[in-house]
Amino acid sequence: MGDLVNVVARVRALQNGRAVPVVSQRQVVIQPHARILTLLAMAGEDTSVHAAALGRFGEPPQINVVADPRRRDDQYDLLRWLLPQFEAYYAECRAAATFPQIWVASTGALGHLDTLADRLRFTDEQDIQRLGTLWTYAGERSPVAGQQALISATAALRAHYATGQQESEDEHLGSVLTWIEPPAGRDIFAAVAAAEAQPMGVKTDPRFDRNALQPAIEDFHAARNSGQPASVIAFHQTRIQQLLEGVIRPIYANTQRAIALLTATRWQANPSLDALAQQESDEFERFMGGRDDGHFLPYHDKPKAAAMKIVAREHAVTNFDAGMLRHDRAAREKGVVNGSVLRAQIAVIAEEKVRPRLFEYHLELTSYQDSLHLRSGDVLWTLDDPKFSLRIDTVERRGPFTWIEATVGTGKNTIKKMTSGLTLDFGPPAPDWRGIGNELGQMKKRLTYEPWTHGETLPAAVSVAKPMPPNLLAAVESLT
Repeated sequence: MGDLVNVVARVRALQNGRAVPVVSQRQVVIQPHARILTLLAMAGEDTSVHAAALGRFGEPPQINVVADPRRRDDQYDLLRWLLPQFEAYYAECRAAATFPQIWVASTGALGHLDTLADRLRFTDEQDIQRLGTLWTYAGERSPVAGQQALISATAALRAHYATGQQESEDEHLGSVLTWIEPPAGRDIFAAVAAAEAQPMGVKTDPRFDRNALQPAIEDFHAARNSGQPASVIAFHQTRIQQLLEGVIRPIYANTQRAIALLTATRWQANPSLDALAQQESDEFERFMGGRDDGHFLPYHDKPKAAAMKIVAREHAVTNFDAGMLRHDRAAREKGVVNGSVLRAQIAVIAEEKVRPRLFEYHLELTSYQDSLHLRSGDVLWTLDDPKFSLRIDTVERRGPFTWIEATVGTGKNTIKKMTSGLTLDFGPPAPDWRGIGNELGQMKKRLTYEPWTHGETLPAAVSVAKPMPPNLLAAVESLT
């Protein structure tokens, strides 16, 4: 049921021959100073950078290309070209008490950058290590729910639009943009097929590699190895640069186009993004503070650190979902459809005197939803004003309606002023971004003694009270 809204939107897009908006509010924070980073890797060299394009929103790219990234010194020259630009950008954001934001074309490009960050941190060159460290901030934030540091253009567009193609096909930035702004008078599928002919990932087209790029690289090496004049070698370098610029410029331009679509005035403000931006600023300052203090970033986390990160990610998911349910109308309606949000009408308000000057309030609620995720003992909060909480006592299906009996927890004075017939939305408590410290403290206590599953020492052998049966298989089968 949770995907019903998405399915309906995709069917509508297929009928109309163009993408349809699925939200009215902006779903991502767009930093005005965000950097667009487009990288190309050589085929078969997943951790290489053959060409790089970098720029701000609304500005043309700065492009640097190496003839052959397999030559380590040449590739490091390209990375050293990128380093001061990211150092200056991070320093600028830190001075402004905000956070840096990097836009890439697709999820594949996001993964490529994350992999590069891990590899570069463990090279022999300190300046290259520094670039890997700076990129690690964005890479480590990328899997965290609600993060705003490393944005994939395709993922951001999918959060706002539904296309008439499969979800996996939405990873091609050119095809998604074609669905959103189809050419007039042209069949949408023909237009999408033409858009897909242009690479939008981190690799070039194999036919392009075979017919154009590889011969140019071979000519470059032949000129170098045969002692040709510098002008001849420079000619071959320029030829390679022109070939790769023809690939990287459209990717960069389409990423710019995606940001332009998402900054349009049609998207309304989303208050939940304010908390996400503040959280990102805090995380960025914490990360940079750790680097100032000389804390080491390992390639693989130890069990304790990994457990802490898992707790932090789970906490982020809870807070992100809770925040979006309160402020994002599309997320609220999807929650109603999939049953994570209770939309109910107050049928009865009952007051019970427990002892002198102490009362409890019980509610009977009715809902038309038939896929509610409710159990006795669940505590829900109102998602809008007035604010109060209730504990679910019983849930019962009666004909076309679900009847819920609940006891009011927080907000009893609010209930006194309410009347039956009011429809309210209930869901999880408000996000508590600062509460992560308590959860990490609890995890630290649990990990005071490392479990044997994560250590080198095995538990002591325990004697078996009963002898092992002669036929173990027959003994197991006899239990059924």
